[in-house]
Amino acid sequence: MGPPPVVTGISPKEGPPGTRVTIRGEFLGTSATDLIGLKICGCDCLLSAEWKSKNKIVARSGPCKGRGDIIVTTRSGGEGTSTVQFRGYHESIGPVKESAVWVEEAAPPSLPWGRRPMSPTTYTPPDPLGLSTEGDDCKFPEEELNEMFPDGSGKLSDDNFQPGWYLLEHHSNTSYEDLKAGMVFLQRKVEGQKEGQLSFLKANTGAVMDQLDRLVLLKNMYEEDERKNGKEPLPSLQAAIEESITLADSLFSEILSRKDNADKTREALSLLTRHKFLFQLPASIDRNIRKKEYDLVVNDYTRVKNLFGNTDVKLFQKILAEIDKKIEDLKEKLYTRMKTMPINVQEQTKYIRLLISLNWEGDAAWVAITSRKEYLMNLMNKVKDHFRQKEEQESNEKGKRKSKESECLGGWGAVRGAWVAAAAGALAAQLHALWPLARRYFAGELAGEPGSAQRQADLKEMIIAAVELFSSHMRACLLAPGGAKLVPTDTLRVRLVANLRHLREAYDSLLKLDLPSQPLSIVEKVIFDYRVHGMTVFLQRAHKRVKGLAEKETWKIEEYSDYGAITNLPNLLETYLNEAFSAIHKCVVTSGRRESPLLAEHSEPAAILQKHTQQILLAYVTVLQDLALNHEDQVHYVGAGAGGGAGRGAWQLRLLLGGANAAYTRRHTLAAIATAIHNFGFPKQNQALQATKEALSTLESTIAETYLEHKGDPLVGTIEPSMDMGRHKTDADAIVDDARPYVYEIINNLIAVHAEVDSVSGAASSRYVRDICETVCEELARLAALVSPGAPMSPAAAFQARLEYTLLRLACAEHLTRKAENHLMEALAGIPPIESEEEKKRMDTIVQGFKKRMELQLASLNCNMETV
Repeated sequence: MGPPPVVTGISPKEGPPGTRVTIRGEFLGTSATDLIGLKICGCDCLLSAEWKSKNKIVARSGPCKGRGDIIVTTRSGGEGTSTVQFRGYHESIGPVKESAVWVEEAAPPSLPWGRRPMSPTTYTPPDPLGLSTEGDDCKFPEEELNEMFPDGSGKLSDDNFQPGWYLLEHHSNTSYEDLKAGMVFLQRKVEGQKEGQLSFLKANTGAVMDQLDRLVLLKNMYEEDERKNGKEPLPSLQAAIEESITLADSLFSEILSRKDNADKTREALSLLTRHKFLFQLPASIDRNIRKKEYDLVVNDYTRVKNLFGNTDVKLFQKILAEIDKKIEDLKEKLYTRMKTMPINVQEQTKYIRLLISLNWEGDAAWVAITSRKEYLMNLMNKVKDHFRQKEEQESNEKGKRKSKESECLGGWGAVRGAWVAAAAGALAAQLHALWPLARRYFAGELAGEPGSAQRQADLKEMIIAAVELFSSHMRACLLAPGGAKLVPTDTLRVRLVANLRHLREAYDSLLKLDLPSQPLSIVEKVIFDYRVHGMTVFLQRAHKRVKGLAEKETWKIEEYSDYGAITNLPNLLETYLNEAFSAIHKCVVTSGRRESPLLAEHSEPAAILQKHTQQILLAYVTVLQDLALNHEDQVHYVGAGAGGGAGRGAWQLRLLLGGANAAYTRRHTLAAIATAIHNFGFPKQNQALQATKEALSTLESTIAETYLEHKGDPLVGTIEPSMDMGRHKTDADAIVDDARPYVYEIINNLIAVHAEVDSVSGAASSRYVRDICETVCEELARLAALVSPGAPMSPAAAFQARLEYTLLRLACAEHLTRKAENHLMEALAGIPPIESEEEKKRMDTIVQGFKKRMELQLASLNCNMETV
C-alpha cells in the first residue's frame, strides 16, 4: 500500500458552487481508476473530478459555503490530508453579471417581517485575476493611495479605475508568479467572453426574442393611447373624475345619510363592545360573590376603578355607583364572616386581605385578633358551664347510680378529666390561631398599625387574660377538695396522669408559639400546683387508709418476728406508704419540659411531703394506741395455729400484741420506709421518722406500764395475804427445811406471766417480767420493813426469811434489775445473818433441793432472756 495523498495547493482558493478548481499535490493516485474519493469543504465532488496526473486533479466545487479541506482518497494510499483550504460562497447576481433574464436594479421595499436584501450598489464583483484576496491586509492606507493616484479609483466599475490602485489594495502580498497566473486567467476570460457572446445569444434565443416582442407590443400600445387621448390626457381625465364625483353625490346622498346613521350606531356598538367589561361588571360581581370567588371581585373592582374612577360620563358614573353599592354590601358580608367564630385562621386572613384590598375603613386585622380573643374567653366559659351542668345532671339523676366516682375523686372524676382535655384543647387550638395572626399583624403583613406600642401591650394583656382564665378554670376543676378513699390507687394514678398530660400538652403548645414568659409561667404554676395537689391527694389517701387500719385489725398473728408476734398492721402501713410513694414517683415527681423540680431541697412541696408523712406515721401510732389500750374486752384473740375464741385476759393479750407491733414498726418497718423513700429519690424524712420513733417508744412504755398495772398489781397484791394465810408462824425451836407456799405462788405467778408475754412478745417479754419482778421485790422490801424493828427475830424465823428471799432471788435471777436487787438487799438487811457453818450447809442443801425440784419451773421462767 502506497503513501496517502497530500494536497498542497489549489487554484482558485475560493468560488461559488461549480467553480473549476485545480488541485495540486503528491500521491494523488496512480490512475483515474485509483481515484475513489474527492471532497471539497465536505461536499462530494468525485463525479466532476478529472485525474490529470499523480500531482494534479481538476474538479468543480459543490454547493459548499465557508472554508474547508480538500480530501483526496485513493485505493493505493487511502484517505489523504490537505495543507490548504478552499472557501465556497454563494454569488449574488449584479448589474455586470451576464444573465438571460431582467434583473431589477432598484432596491426592493423594506418589509417588516423579512430581511432587507442587499442593495445592488453594494455588490462586489469577483476578482478579475481569479485570485483569492482573503488574508491580504492592505499595506497602503487610503491616504497614500489617494496621493499616488489623485485622479484614480480602485473600483472596477468606476470610469477612473486604476489597476495599480487595485493591485496595491488587494494583491500587495501576492507573489509575482501568482500575478502572472492571474494575468493568464484574465486573458483567457476576456477571450472566453468574446467567444461566449455569440454562444450566450444562441443559448438564450427564446428569452431575447420574447423581450423584443414585449418591446414592440409596448410601442404599439403607446402609439394607440396617444391617438385616442392625445399627447396630454390628464385634463380630460380630471373632468371625467369631477363629473363622476358629482353624479355619485347625487345618486348616493340617501345612502350616505344612512351610512352616517350606521356609523353612529356602529360607534355606539363599538363603545359597548369596547367597554363591555364595565357594563357586565355588576352581574359578574353578583355571580362571583355567589361562587365565593372574592379575589376575582377585588381584581375586577380595582381594574374598573383604575379605568373609570375619574370619568365624567354620566352613564359610567351610574354604573360605578351601582358597583360601589355592591362592594359596600360585600365589605359588610366579609366583615361579618371575619368576626363570626369558629373560623380557621387561613380563611380569616383571606377576609382580612380582601377588606384591605377593598379599602375598608378600619383595622381589619386588629378586629380579627380581638374577635378571636373574645371567642377564646367565651369558649372557655362555655366549656366550664357545660361540664358543670353535666356534673349536676349526673348527681341529680333519679333511679340511676349517682356519680360516686366524681364525689370520691374530687377533681379527678371522669367529667372533670373530660373538662381538662376540652379546655386544654380549646386553649391550644385558639392560641395557635391567634398568635400567628398577631405576629403577621405586627410584622406589617396585614396593614393596620404594626408599630403601635399600645397595640402590642393590648395583645399581651389579651394573651395573659386568656391564660389566666384557663388557669383559674383548671384550678377550680383539678384542685377542688375531695376524698378518694373508695377509689383504687390505679384509678387515681390513671386520672392524674391523663389530666397532667392534657395540661402539659397545652403548655407545650404555648411553648411552640414562642409566647412571652409571663403567660407561660402562669400555666407552669398551674401544672406545678397540680403536681403538688396530686402528691397531697395520694398522701391524704394513705392517711385515711392508715386511720382506717383499726377496722382491718383481726388480731390474727401473721408472723413471729424478732420483736414478737405481730399482726398485719405494720405490713399494711408499709404497703400503703409504698403505694403512695410509688404513685407520686410515677405521676408527679418527673418534671416536664421547662418545669421546676417538684421535691427540691427546702422547697414547699418537700415540706408538705414531710408533714403528711409524719401525719401518716403518727396516725398509725394513734391506731396502735387505740387498739392496744381499748378496755372493752370483746375482741377475740387468734393465735397462730390456734382457733379463735374469747378467753380470760384477751385484752391483756391484745395489749401485748400492740406492744409487739409498736416494737416491730420502730425497729423494722420505719427502716424499710426510709429505704423506700431513698429508692424513690425523695428527700429524707428524718424529722417524721424520728418523731414516729419517739411516739412508738412512748407507746411501748405506756403499754408496758398498762400491762404492769393490770397484770402486776393483782399479782403483788396476793403476796401479803398468801404470806399470812393460815397464820404460818415459825417456832423458835422449829427446824426450817423449805420455803413457805407464798414463795412458790409468786414463782408460779411469774411463770404464768412469762408464758403469757413470751407467747406474744418473744424476746421482748423480759421487759414485762423485769417490771413485775421489780414490783414483787419492792413489795417484799415493804413487808420486811413492816416487822417491828425492836422485836427480836428468832434464829428459825431469820433462817426462814433468808431462805425464802434467797429462793426468790434464785428464781428471778435473770429478771432482776439493779433496783430490784436493791429492794432485796433492803429486805435482807433487817434479817440477822447466818453465822454457824451447820446452818449454812443446811441452807445450801435446801437450795440445791429446791433447784432440783423446781428445775422445770426455773427453766421456763428464765428461758429466752435476750435483752431488748
